[in-house]
This record gives sequence, structure tokens and C-alpha cells, in this order.
Amino acid sequence: FFNLLVSQFCGVYAALAEDIQGYAMLARGEVILDTLKAIPMKRWNAFLKSLALDQKVDFEEGDIGLAGGIKAWEPSLAHPTTQDQIIRAGGDTDPSLPWPIQHHSSNETSMEKMVAKTIRKSLQKYLGKNGTDMSTTDGSKTSHSSSSHSESL
Repeated sequence: FFNLLVSQFCGVYAALAEDIQGYAMLARGEVILDTLKAIPMKRWNAFLKSLALDQKVDFEEGDIGLAGGIKAWEPSLAHPTTQDQIIRAGGDTDPSLPWPIQHHSSNETSMEKMVAKTIRKSLQKYLGKNGTDMSTTDGSKTSHSSSSHSESL
């Protein structure tokens, strides 16, 4: 009997938690809208202009990039990748032309996995098992966080 009662409570709690989260988001949206109504249009337009969303943001040196973004710097080891996330293709940029065919070899995939595994192991060795503690030479532990690195950039 108690198992059934506990399971019923868990189901009701899960449904209520989803509703509460939805209501909280609606309330936050209402606060944001009320705040935006209080801002003079001249000041809002000046803020939008200061964001420079019409200028193209380059991904790395030499890239033209896309408009509508805000550039944010982060430490290079914050999210290590072994593969470029931007697909570059040579040739004309005519939209009617088909995309070039990509050839993936299984050797690249295994090489990328090996590099990722090596990076992960070296980071664990440097930062400790959980990635936040680093042992010093006297055996004491010091705490490292990636946010301190990003603030210095």
C-alpha cells in the first residue's frame, strides 16, 4: 500500500514541479517586459546600436563570420575539440549549387578519439580526478576553476 502511495506522490510532485517551473518562467518574462516598457526608446536604440549586431563576427583569424553575434573569449582548454566545427568549402557561393560531398574515413574518427582521450587523461592528471582539485608538491590540494582563467582574458 505504501509503495503505491509513494509512487502517487512522486507522480504528482513531478507534474507540479513542471507547472511551477513554467509559471516561474512566465513571471520572469512579465518582469522583463515591464522593465522594457520603462526604458525610453532612445536609450533602447542606443543599447542595440552599441551591440553592433549588424557587424560580422569572425570565428578565427581570416574568417568573414556572420552578423548578429557577440564575440566572447574563452580559454582554449574549456571545451577541447579535435575537429573544426566550421565546415569550409571552396568554390562559388551560389545557393543553387549543390553542397560538396564530404568523405569521412574511419581512421580520422579513431584518431580523433585517441587525441580526445589523451587530452582528457592529461587534464585529469594535471587537475586531479574530478577536474577541480590539483595536488601541490607538498601534498596539499588547491582548487582550480575555469572561470578564473576566463576572467584574466
